[in-house]
Amino acid sequence: KAVVSTQSTGYGNSTKNNLIALVIPDEVMVGKWAAEAGVEERAIEDLVRNKALRKVILDECTKMGREGGLRSFELVKKIYLDCVPFSVVNDLMTPTFKLKRHNIALHYKAIIDRMYKNLD
Repeated sequence: KAVVSTQSTGYGNSTKNNLIALVIPDEVMVGKWAAEAGVEERAIEDLVRNKALRKVILDECTKMGREGGLRSFELVKKIYLDCVPFSVVNDLMTPTFKLKRHNIALHYKAIIDRMYKNLD
């Protein structure tokens, strides 16, 4: 069963060979997944750190990408799950609800750097 994300953005570094993504999963769907998977944690803050959930969502991203005709190098290779949505309040979205990609990259810089380091 699909675990839907409420928000996500892909990130590509021109000096790297792989794409990564930052994903804000849907809290209700994650809770249902946890119950079905027998995961004890129920708080979204704990579930976003769950490796099994991360794998399920990455597998879903890969499946959707393949179904959409993406080639291997166009597929996301690693994801980071967060429970704090992108918003106008945290300056990661504009007042018209467009993602501020530069601000997102700055906000998640340490995480993005660590993700790429682990891919190398």
